[in-house]
Amino acid sequence: MSFQDKVVLITGATGGLGRSVTHSFLEEQASVVVTYRDDAELAALKTSAPVGGTELMASKTNVLDSTSVEALVADTINKHQRIDALVHLVGGFFMGGSSWETPEDKWDLMMDMNIKSTFLCCKHVLPHMVRQGSGAVVTIGARPGLLGGAGMAAYAASKAALTNFTQSLAQEVLQHNITANVIVPSIIDTPANRQAMPDADFESWVSGEDLANAIKFAASGSNKAISGAVIPVYGKV
Repeated sequence: MSFQDKVVLITGATGGLGRSVTHSFLEEQASVVVTYRDDAELAALKTSAPVGGTELMASKTNVLDSTSVEALVADTINKHQRIDALVHLVGGFFMGGSSWETPEDKWDLMMDMNIKSTFLCCKHVLPHMVRQGSGAVVTIGARPGLLGGAGMAAYAASKAALTNFTQSLAQEVLQHNITANVIVPSIIDTPANRQAMPDADFESWVSGEDLANAIKFAASGSNKAISGAVIPVYGKV
C-alpha cells in the first residue's frame, strides 16, 4: 500500500486510536488532514509524530455541526484539490443500566457521536470523491453493533446504524470507483482503556498498530471488489 501523493482526512485524530492511525499514514507519506477539539491534544499529536513523515494539516472542527464540517472539507480541497480517503474515527461510548434506564440525553449523545458525525462527514466529502471518480471511506464499528450488548443499548444501536449506513453508502458509490468499509475492533489497547480496566489482559486487546494496518488496507482502495464489508479486528478477545 502506498499513500504517497494521497490526501487522507482523519477525524478524531488526537484520541488514543487516532494518534496511532495518524502516525501510520504520515509514515506512509500521505498528506494528512486531521480534526481536533483540544489544543493540548493536537500539540501532543504533533510532538509524537514520526520523524521523516509528511506534514499534517489540522482543523479545529465540530463534526456534529454541518457548517463546521463543510468548512473543513472546503479548506482541504482548497489546499490539496482532492480527498482520497476519509477515515472517520470520531465516536462515543456509554454504558449503564438497562435500555429503559438509559437517560434520553445519553441516547441522543450516542446517536450524535456515532452516526450523525458519520453522516455529516460523508455528506460533505462524498460529492468531491464522486467528482474525482475515486476514493475510500472507512468507519469504525463495534462488536456490540453487530450482536447487541446488555447495558449498552444506546451505544450498540448507534454502532449498528453506523454499520448499516456505511453498507448503504457502499452501494450508492459503487459506480463511482469509491469503496466504503467498516472496521470492527474488539477492545483497543489505549491508555484510556487500560485506566478503565486495570486488571484486564492487555495482551489480548487489539493494538493501535494492528488496527491502523487494517484501516490503511481499507483506505487504500487497492481492491475495489471489497466494499460494504464489515471487517473484524478482534485480537484475542
